[in-house]
Amino acid sequence: MRDMKRRQFGAALATAAFSLGGVVKTTRSASAQETEPLQIEDVTVSFGGVTSSVGSATFSFEDGTMQFQVSDWTMEGADKSLSIAQASVSAADVSAETYATIRGAMVESFSGRSLSPLLSTLAEVDVNPDASVEVVVESVETDGQLVADQIAATGTVGSVVPEGTRALLRDGATLEEVAALGTAEWSELTVQRGSTEFTATDVVMERQGTGVAISAPSGSASASGRTFEFSDMSLDLMPPETIPAAHVEFASQVRQLAADGNLSSSAVSSAAEDAGVTAENTSEAVRNARFELSFADVTEGGETVVSDFQTSGTLAELLQVLRQRTDSETGDGTEDQQLPMEAVVTNPGTDEPANYTFRVTGDLRNLEPDEDASAATEEITDLGEEGTRVEGTVGTGDDRFAFSGELVEEDVPDSIQIEVSER
Repeated sequence: MRDMKRRQFGAALATAAFSLGGVVKTTRSASAQETEPLQIEDVTVSFGGVTSSVGSATFSFEDGTMQFQVSDWTMEGADKSLSIAQASVSAADVSAETYATIRGAMVESFSGRSLSPLLSTLAEVDVNPDASVEVVVESVETDGQLVADQIAATGTVGSVVPEGTRALLRDGATLEEVAALGTAEWSELTVQRGSTEFTATDVVMERQGTGVAISAPSGSASASGRTFEFSDMSLDLMPPETIPAAHVEFASQVRQLAADGNLSSSAVSSAAEDAGVTAENTSEAVRNARFELSFADVTEGGETVVSDFQTSGTLAELLQVLRQRTDSETGDGTEDQQLPMEAVVTNPGTDEPANYTFRVTGDLRNLEPDEDASAATEEITDLGEEGTRVEGTVGTGDDRFAFSGELVEEDVPDSIQIEVSER
């Protein structure tokens, strides 16, 4: 068991190398003893309607620590984008021979435009299972909007890399081998956005049916000078109700390519194009992915704030709520400048609730998210570059929103009035 885990470290680098494999050239020879950094710059590749660009990527070794780092990574489609300022995967207690072996496999994969040599090497590489591993991602943005300033996770090789990874890398991504993957355990996971920071300890990630289950026995969240402690966190991530047919077909073709030992960038790109995978339907699928989040207890200063907390929805809804909460807690006095307009929705002359839908071309925040006097409900959807949509129901009271840009009425009955003014 120990030897198997020593050989499984390769999965920590496989995902990072995937976007670069098969498109990079090197002019250096691949001596087995080389420990010099392997560096590339200004790489661009098209994949299924998405253009992926990397400012620079470096694979390095220093004082027993091996690191793969990518800077200025962007992925853009017709009207969707994802950018990451910097991402790195590092492992300590690595021998120079192990680094040289992986480095040589990278050179071979880059030169041959195929991931197969790298995956084969990663399946057999020998790394101490007790060696520490750290993954850091900085400045993540989608469609120009900040998701997180930093995401960091720490653990050890033996706990982070799931059992079964070696077979997956060696034999290909068959359904049976994916289903057989074990759990990944991280010592600590931290997400930081503005002045808000979320930390979970002893995090366990495991496959659950067609989704992923994430749990942590304890952790904390801090914002605006307040710190909350939580216990027994559980987050289940599931596919959308309807998975796009293009993605189902693409997954089938990639599994076949892996079984044939032909995971070249051109083959994978052709499979994505043939299946009809685009940035738009991929982004929509991610946004519509479902989640279920729960905490046993949340406390502040030893006092219980809430018990048996549960919520669910789509990732788009979760991101919108997190953005609203963190943006409203920055405390820098810039909110009025960021959201200078206010919309007040009323339904005068009747006690009957009425539905409405409107869109703003910028950002939006519900000024009364906890107000229930009017029996109103609102669903706020982040549309990326198209702005933000509100689908609500207003009764005898009013709904108030702060926003930027212009307001566009999409489905507003004659009985409903929307008054727009400067804040």
